[in-house]
Order: sequence, then C-alpha cells, then structure tokens
Amino acid sequence: MNIIQLQYFVDVGELGSFTEAAKKNRMTIPAISISISQLEEELGASLFVRSRKGVTPTIEGKTAMKHAISILDKLEVMKQDISHSKNKSCGTIMIATTPGMVPNIIRATLEYQKMYPSINIEMIEGDTNLVLKQVKNGQAEIGFVSLPEGINDAELAWKPMIEDRAILVVHKGSRLRIKEAISSNEIKDETIVLYNDPYIRMVADMLHLEDPSNMIALISNNVESLFQMVIKGNAVTIATDHIVHSLPEHIQNELVMIPIHGLTSHANYLGRITRKNTAISDHIEQFTEFLSSQMDK
Repeated sequence: MNIIQLQYFVDVGELGSFTEAAKKNRMTIPAISISISQLEEELGASLFVRSRKGVTPTIEGKTAMKHAISILDKLEVMKQDISHSKNKSCGTIMIATTPGMVPNIIRATLEYQKMYPSINIEMIEGDTNLVLKQVKNGQAEIGFVSLPEGINDAELAWKPMIEDRAILVVHKGSRLRIKEAISSNEIKDETIVLYNDPYIRMVADMLHLEDPSNMIALISNNVESLFQMVIKGNAVTIATDHIVHSLPEHIQNELVMIPIHGLTSHANYLGRITRKNTAISDHIEQFTEFLSSQMDK
C-alpha cells in the first residue's frame, strides 16, 4: 500500500469511474484498475461494485474511503507545515546599525548562517539618527544602537540588550596609562578624538573636554580611524567597554582602558529598535538573542 494507491482509490470512489480517475491522474485505465486490485488484495476485501453505470464503494470500500481521505488530508497538512517551515528558514534580515556594533554583528552573522544558511543578512551602517530613520521608514527591519536611555518615539520599540559604560582609552605609552580612574580636571593638554555617538558626546561634555588646553582633532563614526590615532598619534578617546572589546586583539594590546569618575548615574545600553505594531519574525528574535549572547561572552 502506498500514497499513490490511496489517491487513485479515493479518486475512483469520488468520481465513480475508473475512466475519470485515469483522466484526472493522467494514467491509463488499466493502470488505475491494477492499482485498485492490488489494494483490494492487500486489504482482503472488495472495495467497489462494478457495473455499466460505473463503480460504487462496497461497505468495506466506504470504511476504507474514510481512512484513506483522512490519511491524504493529514499528508497535505504535513506538506504545508514543511513548506511553511522551509519558508521560515529562508529570506533576508535587513539590519541598520551604528559602526560600533558592526564587528559583533559580523561575527554573529557568520555563526548564525551556519545554522540557517538560507538566511541572508544585509546591513546598513550609519549614525544613530540614520539607524532610527532607516527602521522607522521600513528600509531596515531592526536597528542596533547605543543609547543612555530608551527611545521616546511613538513609532519605535526599544529593547535593551546589555549595559555598556564609557571609559577613557589611551595608548599604552600615554602618561595617563597609570591612572586607576580619571576625572575631568586630569585631562589636560591632550589630543582628543571622539566617536560620534550621543552617549559619548554626553560623557565628553561632562568631562569638559573642550578645555582650551585640549585639542579635539576628530569626531568620526570610523572606529578604526579613531583607534589608529590613539595608537599612532598618541591621542585619547572616550569609548565603551563594548567598542574596545570588539576590536581585534592586536589593537586591544596597544590600549589602556581607564574608568571615568562620576559615571555611576549615567548608564548606557546597547539595544535593538523595531517598528511598533509590526510583527517581528522568529528569525529576528533569534538573531537578537544570538547577538546578545555573543556580546555577553
């Protein structure tokens, strides 16, 4: 007994004709007749009464028909479920992110696609305002940003992932490297480069880095350029734990991270933004959790 036999059997019973069942399945009449005879032999019962007017199910045929229809219906549900599952394992996730999140997103993407090779992840990189705009207008499904507090926007939903605090980062040869912690009055006569981020700018303002003795040489979203200036130009910068720890190890080895006094009340969070009132796919939720677990390591 097989599925094709059951389908032929149901078609003959519903159409009342071997001829019509053969036409429906694009088979010859003898092929349909042989299939039914094999099924009758296997079940040990006659399934149809044959006459010049056609065929009608016997009592045993009617019983078998109910079971055959049930089996075929369940088979169809199984096919639909599998198709739905395959569709969920395919597609594209469009991400907007600030540059500081890029290394972690790339690492998470490479690992995630090992589990879901048919998922394509595309990334748009920009500052916080651009990320918010991309998500709000639907060009990105999710955004990853760094914010000191939630988003006050009626169209966007905010999900904090990990807490991230600012630190002063200097070259390992800097005169400041011996500091266990630092406050604003200790940052003098320095060349300063800043990551263009709302939280970093807030901390910079708090530290009064615009002191006349300091020179703010660069404000940029290019993380690599900022740390090259710290390493090769002996500049100092404000970064977050997350940004520094996402750098390649050979760059981290050239840097010294110094805690900043007075930041206990100024927490910062890396988090996800999505559009409110828009369904979030299982893959977006899974990727978010996967990225969060990667950043916790």
